Amino acid sequence: MEDLEFYKEFLSFEKEQGLFDLQDNQGTYIWDIIRFDIYINLMWNFEAKAPKKRSLGDRIGLMKKQVSALSNFLLTRKEHINFFFLASRNKRDGKLFDQNAIDVVQFFEADDRFLFESFFSVNEEPLLPRSIFNTPQELYRKIHRSGSIFDYEQINDRLKTKFGKSPLSVQKLELLVNNYYSDLTFFTRTFSRLKVKRVFLTQNGIQKGLLAAAKRLNIKSYEFQHGIVDAAHIAYNYPLIDYLDKQVHLPDIIFSLSKFWFKDAFLPGVQIFPLGNNYFSQPILPLQSGAKAITVVSADVFGLALLEFLYSCLTAGLLVDKGIYFKLHPNQFAEKEFYKAKFRSYPQVQVISNEYGIGDLLNKTETVLTIQSTAVYEALQGGRKVILLKESTYMRHQDVFSNENLFLVRTLGEFEQALGSGIKKTEDIEFFSAYNVDILKEHL
Repeated sequence: MEDLEFYKEFLSFEKEQGLFDLQDNQGTYIWDIIRFDIYINLMWNFEAKAPKKRSLGDRIGLMKKQVSALSNFLLTRKEHINFFFLASRNKRDGKLFDQNAIDVVQFFEADDRFLFESFFSVNEEPLLPRSIFNTPQELYRKIHRSGSIFDYEQINDRLKTKFGKSPLSVQKLELLVNNYYSDLTFFTRTFSRLKVKRVFLTQNGIQKGLLAAAKRLNIKSYEFQHGIVDAAHIAYNYPLIDYLDKQVHLPDIIFSLSKFWFKDAFLPGVQIFPLGNNYFSQPILPLQSGAKAITVVSADVFGLALLEFLYSCLTAGLLVDKGIYFKLHPNQFAEKEFYKAKFRSYPQVQVISNEYGIGDLLNKTETVLTIQSTAVYEALQGGRKVILLKESTYMRHQDVFSNENLFLVRTLGEFEQALGSGIKKTEDIEFFSAYNVDILKEHL
């Protein structure tokens, strides 16, 4: 079943079954807490991924950072500040930053912000000083017990009847709900202690407890768009039910990357404003004469499929004259050595983690090969060619299938033909607009 069809079927299922009305013994509506994980595990084969390994040195280094983060968190004393939950997975000047949030972070003075970092890197430091890793949140999850009681078998039974399987065990569902309660308590206490004025976040995981804590304390919450948002993105779409406000945990405002996004989203109670972003919208340089390199944009659920297809191309001799950048998604950085080993016989392939961002790579390449990625829109806006491998959720990009610089391929012959096609001048569509500080000021 195509992912768009499955998405519609899933929304119909949760509406017909009244799943948003289900409450545990404490009166908490639990479906919104677990629906994202259930959906993606129904959709994806998460076992089809490269192995992740950490060296002993990395584990020790990570432990030191975690101890430091816990200490800094406990010692921090601020009042009336803006709280930022960040995912700093991009690199500038050799240090990590969150390109989704950086424009707004830098709007506030350093003393008027609290930076809570959710992306761990053992060997790299954050660009912004006084960033604190979210070790305290993770530690609190391990020790907190919610007391929540609910019969999850009734959900799994309904899933099995409708979809033929229940992708998550009762224990996993209980853990998700316990994490919600843990985060709700942790962030409620943290926001109260710091007298937080506003909460900003880039989603890394689904932070339902954080949003619920902000709502409980009447703190306005803002989320930054960080990737594709379309009709089939379950985190940003709900069935058309007119009473969902109390049953779901969502931000008050989402700042989108341009007016292009969120056209098909139904998010009860959420306002969406096209704030823009100076990193996504930065101009791509005109293509240099003779530039033939390819950027392959990966992700954990697509990595092995792209690896297999690219390997087939290389062994067939299709790419002998081209440099190739195999760009890992941040959730694949721990797999870098695995991919480097796979391409050892092909020195023209460079495996990239965060040495370069997508914008940097587009300045070096003519063509992007991927299955599903925000980079598709960055490439098209920058006047580059995009080749989509017809696997998995490639249909998520159907909104740009009519673009003459986008090609759908399944076979090596189709891929070779797409490579030989020239880049055409197309109508300009602004997928990413420049950051507009006036929109920020208007809604603070």
